[in-house]
Amino acid sequence: MKAKDAMTSPAIAVPLGASLKEAAETMLEKRIGSLLVVDEKGKLVGIVTESDFLKEKAIPFSTFRAPLLLGRFLGREGVERLLAEAQAVRVEEIMTSPVHTVAPEAPLEEVLRLMLDYDINHVPVVDGEGRPLGIITRFDLLRLLKDRL
Repeated sequence: MKAKDAMTSPAIAVPLGASLKEAAETMLEKRIGSLLVVDEKGKLVGIVTESDFLKEKAIPFSTFRAPLLLGRFLGREGVERLLAEAQAVRVEEIMTSPVHTVAPEAPLEEVLRLMLDYDINHVPVVDGEGRPLGIITRFDLLRLLKDRL
């Protein structure tokens, strides 16, 4: 089998400059664990996954903990400032780049090797110009395995 036989298509993407709120809303709405980031020409430049939202840059000074642990020290204005900082973060600040990708004709063994070697869960499938055609996730591979059992 080839990558094109296992990929989910189309891959969902946001442009450079998208806010984390926009990215999170898209991921939640589409029920997906990753989001591709593309430039103005539609070329893949990065990937944002669920775990990227837990990075320090995505959650300045731990926005989730700040109201609970620091609210009494920072006061309402301090907590609001932290939330405003989080809203100003853009996807390119937390995305992984460069991205491990495969061509549509790549054998599935190559996809599996990338996932295992780099401990990643998502491998975008791109055309010759680097534009996303789809994505293969570990869930996609599990579905293929189940169909063969």
